[in-house]
Amino acid sequence: MSKTKFTGHPDARRPKGNPLAWINLLLLSIIVLACNYIGCSEYARFDLSEQESYSISERTLNVLSSERVQKRETPIHIIFAFQRTATGYTRMYSLLEEYVRHSNGKVVVDCFDPLREPNRAREISQIYGVEFDQNLCVVDARANHTVPLKTFEDSGNDRKHVRIRPGASFMKYEVLPDESKRIVALMMDEVLCSAITEAVEGDMRRMYVVEGKGGVSRDDQSLLENLGMITSSLNIQLSWVNLSEVEMLPKDAEGLIIISPQTDFTEDEMRVVREFWDRDGRNAVFVALDPTNTNLPMFYRFLREQGVRPAADRVLLRNRKRAYYNISAVMPKGLQCTKAFWNNTTQVDGQSMSLRLEHGDENMAAFRKLTTYPLLMTTADYYGETSRDLEPSFDPREDSEGPLCLQAAVTRGSNNDPNNLSTMIVTGNIDVLTHENARKEQTDYMRSLWAWMVHRPEYAGKSSNQDLTFKIDLNRHTRSAVEHITLIIMPLLVLLVAIGIWNTRRH
Repeated sequence: MSKTKFTGHPDARRPKGNPLAWINLLLLSIIVLACNYIGCSEYARFDLSEQESYSISERTLNVLSSERVQKRETPIHIIFAFQRTATGYTRMYSLLEEYVRHSNGKVVVDCFDPLREPNRAREISQIYGVEFDQNLCVVDARANHTVPLKTFEDSGNDRKHVRIRPGASFMKYEVLPDESKRIVALMMDEVLCSAITEAVEGDMRRMYVVEGKGGVSRDDQSLLENLGMITSSLNIQLSWVNLSEVEMLPKDAEGLIIISPQTDFTEDEMRVVREFWDRDGRNAVFVALDPTNTNLPMFYRFLREQGVRPAADRVLLRNRKRAYYNISAVMPKGLQCTKAFWNNTTQVDGQSMSLRLEHGDENMAAFRKLTTYPLLMTTADYYGETSRDLEPSFDPREDSEGPLCLQAAVTRGSNNDPNNLSTMIVTGNIDVLTHENARKEQTDYMRSLWAWMVHRPEYAGKSSNQDLTFKIDLNRHTRSAVEHITLIIMPLLVLLVAIGIWNTRRH
C-alpha cells in the first residue's frame, strides 16, 4: 500500500474569504447597536394578556392627560404601602408603573412593605396620622408632601388634597352561600383614579337629591348605591333637599337628582325645579322615572316642555305570551362624549318605559335652544305596551312600535358656550340604578354622561377589566338549553354508551 500523502486534485479551488459576509456582519452589528440606542430613549410596553389586565383604563388615561394634572407645578405623590404577599400585588405594581409612564412626570409612586421597612412606615405615619394595621394607599396632591397634615380644620387646611384608601377597597368581594367572601375583581384602577380626581380638585362639588316624593329617602338609598359610586368618582357630594321647604336651590348646587317620584310635584315645588333649570350657568338635572307609576301630570308636563314625553307604557318583546323585561338595547350615535360607546349593545334588566323625543312647539324649542338626544334605544323586536294585561300582545292602534327610546338627554343653550349650558338626562328604568342590576358597560356609560353633565369631559371613558374570576351572563333561553344539556342529554349519552359497552361484552 502506497504511503504517499493525498493532497487533492491540483485543479481544486481553495476556499477564500468572502468580503460580503464581513459586510453583513458589520451591518448587523450596526443595527443591533442602533436598536439598543433607540430603545434607551424610546420606551414601549405592550400588554399581551387577553383581558388587558396590566393596562390602565381609558378613563384613567383621560384624567392623567387632563389640564388639571399636566399643568401642575408639583407632581402627585402616591404612597403604596402594601405587603408583597397581598393578593394581586404584582398586577397592582404594574398598574402603578403605567400611572407613572402616562403622567409625563406628574405622578410619583413610592412603594414599600410596612413589615419589611418599619422606619419608612413610621415616617409616613407621622406625616399622615395613619396606622399600618392594614394595607394602605395615600394620594397626596399638596404642593409639599413632606409637611405633616394638620389635625384641625381651618381656612388653610390642605387635608382636602389628600386621600387615603384602605387596601380592602382595591378588591371586589362576592359573598358565598356559607357567608364567606372571596375576591372576584381588582378595583385598584377605578379606586385610585377617583382618589386622584378628588385630591387634585380638593373641594367637592355638590348635587342635591330630592326627598319627600317616595322614591328614595335617607333610610332607603338602594337606588342611589350605584349612582353614588359614579358621583363620588367625579368628586361630587350628594346632599338632600325637600323642595316644599325651600324657595330655591342653594347657589352651590351644580345638579338636581330626581329618583323615582311616587307623588306628583306641587306648583311651588315645580317653581323651584324650573328656576334651577333656567338658571344661568352650568346646571344639571338627572331624572329616573318609575314605569309602574305614571300619575305625575305636573312633572310630566315639565318634561314635555323640554322635549321628552314619557309614553306611560311597558317596553316588551314581541310574540311573547307573558311580559318579558330583559331588553337588548343599543347606545346610538349622538353626544360626542359617548363616542367610545357608539353602537355598543347592552342588556337592560327590569321594567322600562319608553320616551318620545318631540317638542309640542318647535318655534319655542328653537327660541329656548332646546336639543334632545337619544341615549339608549331598543331594537325593532320590542314595542311599548299600554295595557296591563298578563298576556299582552302588540296592537298597532294603541301600542308604540319599536325601536323605542329608553334614555334621553336634553341641552338648553349652545354647545359652543359650555359654561352656560344646562343639561338633563331622563331614563325610563330605575332598576339599572341598583348595584346588582347595573352592568359594567352601563356604569361606564353613565359615568361618561355624568362627566358631560358636570362639564368634566376628561373624566369620561371606559374603565379597565380587572376581573379575577369570569361570570357568563345567559338569558333565559340559553340557561334552559344548558340545563337540558347537562341534566338530560349528557346523562342520556352516558347511559347509551354504558348500554353499548355492556351489550358488547355480553355477546
